[in-house]
Amino acid sequence: MDSIGKTILHFLQKNASQGELKALETEIDNPEGEKRLKDYFKLWVWSAQVHETTPQVSFEDTWKKILSGRRGKKNIRFMNIQKICRYAAIVVVLLNIGWWGAYSYYRREKTFEGKEFVVQASQTANSEIILPDSTKVCLREGSTLRYNSDFSFGSRNVFLDGEAYFDVYHNENHPFIVSTEYARIKVLGTKFNFFAVKGAPVYQATLVEGKVVFEVDGGKKYNLSPDQMIEMNVKDHHVKIANVKTELYTAWKDGKVIFRDETLGAIATKLERIYHVKFVFNNQQLARKYRFSGTFNKETSIGEVITMLKLSIPLEVRREERFPEPDIIYLR
Repeated sequence: MDSIGKTILHFLQKNASQGELKALETEIDNPEGEKRLKDYFKLWVWSAQVHETTPQVSFEDTWKKILSGRRGKKNIRFMNIQKICRYAAIVVVLLNIGWWGAYSYYRREKTFEGKEFVVQASQTANSEIILPDSTKVCLREGSTLRYNSDFSFGSRNVFLDGEAYFDVYHNENHPFIVSTEYARIKVLGTKFNFFAVKGAPVYQATLVEGKVVFEVDGGKKYNLSPDQMIEMNVKDHHVKIANVKTELYTAWKDGKVIFRDETLGAIATKLERIYHVKFVFNNQQLARKYRFSGTFNKETSIGEVITMLKLSIPLEVRREERFPEPDIIYLR
């Protein structure tokens, strides 16, 4: 390994010296060096080495020394270092991006017992990630996934706030556990969708393949078979299990929105998440009376969706723009 390769390795191990950090600043100033740096990050993440090193020198202390010694024009160099960190974030999250070209970010935070890794999808695009055990996760826009630095060493635990589709790598010796605010799912290797948005009235888990155990806070456990969906009321933890068409609950990861005999009110709730808008019904009967079935691509604008609805029912629409807040769409 040449000198710059060793410098990048030290940076990844979080024990790079100030001189090495300056060398990396120079390295990213040209396209060739920038590409090389991102390639190193990719190999680093794929090999899961990021979990296996204990820094010999405090990385945080190194940054403090650099910051304390920089003023004026030297802040420009610090911005270059920030670019290095940003490249690390982009490579980690976008290893296996699908058609949507998501923007996401990846950060490390201190937890009670060490490091915590956080992946958060943007508010407007899904993100696809590969965990250190080769489990694939499609994270829905606005959702967050967290896991600790010991993930690769027998503890396959993640925490979800939002919605995600999991394709879990099979490991019968180490169960994969998805925890949420009020419930958790335990699997060995399977494919399932989990909706657990903080503040939502219900949580839903839909099993595509394999088997899962859904456990509610308090200890009650429920076994799911393929093509089954479990729904838990967050308020009273009441649970119901139903046989479903799983594509209705997983279509979002392929850029599709599917409705099957759903009320206008239920559809409006889903559209709010997709298009960052807020629906207001001047007549609540409108929300309950009409039902729809249909499929459209996520690229379809909210205006086009409303136009399609207006072809089926007598609907008056008024839109109030509130950028950057969600637009309000009044229906009557």
